[in-house]
Amino acid sequence: MSSISAVGDAARVDYASAKAGLLGFTKSLALQLGRHGITANAIAPGFVVSDMTRTSARRLGLGFEEFQRNAAQSIPVGRVGQPEDIAHTASYLVSPGAGFVSGQVIYVAGGPVD
Repeated sequence: MSSISAVGDAARVDYASAKAGLLGFTKSLALQLGRHGITANAIAPGFVVSDMTRTSARRLGLGFEEFQRNAAQSIPVGRVGQPEDIAHTASYLVSPGAGFVSGQVIYVAGGPVD
């Protein structure tokens, strides 16, 4: 699991750096393990309802509902992510149908990620 923060997050440099490292790790694993029939991919969620986003709201002094509404305004599909959005992506990636998908970063963020 990576995060859209991997593309940069000035407020959380440590977190963004760790998540960016996972992208290189994933791509390198795919190159190294592909010959053994092993695929490696990363899911990079955007804003998803979670304990982490609840904690972020508290840290900013916002109610969680308000925090979600504010986030949804900047997401092209107009809503925040749910844990099920990530689970569906993971389910696909571990299925036989994804056997030719390897070394990819799947952004599950409700829109494009720069």
